[in-house]
Amino acid sequence: MSERKSFAQNTVILFISVLISKIVSAIYKIPLTNILGGVGMGYYSAAYSIFNPIFAVTAAGIPTVMVKVTARLVGAGKFSDARRTLHIALCTFGVIGTIGTFALIGLALPFSNYAVQSPQSMYAMIAVAPSVLLCCIGSVYRGYYEGLGNMSPTAVSVIIESVSRAVIGLTAAYLIVEHAVSCYNNGQALFGSFVCSTEQAIAAALPFAAAAATLAASLSELCGAAFLALRYRYGKRSAPVYDTGVKRKSGREIAYSLIKDCIPISVGSMVINLSSFIDLITITRCINYSVDIAPEYFQSTFGSIISYQGGAVSLGNFMYGSYTGIAITMVMLIPAFTGMLSKSALPDIASAWCMGDHHGFKRKVTLVIRSNLLIGIPLYLGMAAVSRPALELLYSSRPEEIAVSVLPMAVLSVGSVFMTLASSFFAVFQVIGRSDLPIRLMLFASAIKLVLNVFLISIPEINITGAALSTAISYAAAAFGGYLALENYCKMDFGFLRLTAAPLISGLICAITAFFGYNFYIIHFSQVISLLLSVATGGIIYIFLLIMQRGVEVKNLLNRQIFKKSEK
Repeated sequence: MSERKSFAQNTVILFISVLISKIVSAIYKIPLTNILGGVGMGYYSAAYSIFNPIFAVTAAGIPTVMVKVTARLVGAGKFSDARRTLHIALCTFGVIGTIGTFALIGLALPFSNYAVQSPQSMYAMIAVAPSVLLCCIGSVYRGYYEGLGNMSPTAVSVIIESVSRAVIGLTAAYLIVEHAVSCYNNGQALFGSFVCSTEQAIAAALPFAAAAATLAASLSELCGAAFLALRYRYGKRSAPVYDTGVKRKSGREIAYSLIKDCIPISVGSMVINLSSFIDLITITRCINYSVDIAPEYFQSTFGSIISYQGGAVSLGNFMYGSYTGIAITMVMLIPAFTGMLSKSALPDIASAWCMGDHHGFKRKVTLVIRSNLLIGIPLYLGMAAVSRPALELLYSSRPEEIAVSVLPMAVLSVGSVFMTLASSFFAVFQVIGRSDLPIRLMLFASAIKLVLNVFLISIPEINITGAALSTAISYAAAAFGGYLALENYCKMDFGFLRLTAAPLISGLICAITAFFGYNFYIIHFSQVISLLLSVATGGIIYIFLLIMQRGVEVKNLLNRQIFKKSEK
């Protein structure tokens, strides 16, 4: 098959697409937050928090299942059956995606009014609903091409989606806000009513600006799905047209098999998305409760924000939007890069486990854990150390949002070290055939988060920082539970303390160096230069300490054989 690419080529293609997508996403989210502010990002985040569980149910398992089915059929020489399965999958998941889209539209009004207590977020929820159907269609095509061993269509479609989402979303949101200000300045009615100030005009426009940003997501998914469909229709064929002549399954049998295989993956994805859903249904409610029981505290601490937002009634949504739109967005830029090495090593781990090579299995799992810690610890702790100057640089026009987000972002950054560990363990469980363990561990962690969210956020002095604290604690519970389960199931001692000691000590010193380094550099240089110098200084110190502590064997990091297949 001419289009089939090597493992190395696919890895490079995916890495480049992920890198471009993350850069575009960061470029998109930062100015979008500056346009929408905390309240607008509250509407935007609320829409995605209800979209994610529906997406998990309808589309999360499609790529994996399509990869497996397509690869199996092509490997057996059943090329026509692979294309027939693609067509049946498009019909099957197209129907499921349509049901999911209408379900989201139907839930938008009651969910925004009662669950989120933010009626204005309804427009953003409706606007993002078509993404459910379009994600299903795009996921079928991506899984098909990946099953053929060709990652290029997936990579190109991801880039198309990222760029189109950024261009359409930023343009539409900006124009709506500018239109609102222009209407006020010209004495014209805005959305059927007159406003008394520029602030009121912007506040009236924010629900529609947020809806425009989520509609951009639907349009970007349309662009990606259209590219994949056109490539399949008019591009070079990825498989020969002949088949082996073996009796085929009926369309109903294939559809049933696809849905059945998707169910466990969808359940796992839905459980993983519980954290953001818990934040959605608890943060605004608990903040409103805190304001009711301690109005004096909030007035003295957040008085300027309350005045700016037009009253304490909007404070909960403002804090939720600032937390999800700034703190979580910044921290979530890191995981895609910490997991890159572990993705490359997972086939070797699966091979060693299947072959009964316990020594090779232990060595490769240790490599995954160590690699993620070596990259994750300095990045997360460093982000915590320079959280305030980083936010002041990127969100200079939003001082109120920064004031709310700095401490939660620092706490969340520290807690995300445990998320890195948990992700490593979960990936290993998947390849050794224990995909049930991540689901159980995440259910346990989500239960902890739910209880702590309600308890901590309801304490006035903690307020929104309670969401970050509960997330960090739930990550820690999942990480330690994952490690104990891995050792117990594999009957091996992976030397957890030995693996974490060197990067943890070096990472802490790196973060302290960056923190005090910034305070020193800012006296002599601009904010940008000071931030860059502090990060560079911390990074140099980190690498130097690792080498001094012999925490890293440089020759092993440079030896590319660590990612090859297990030794024969």
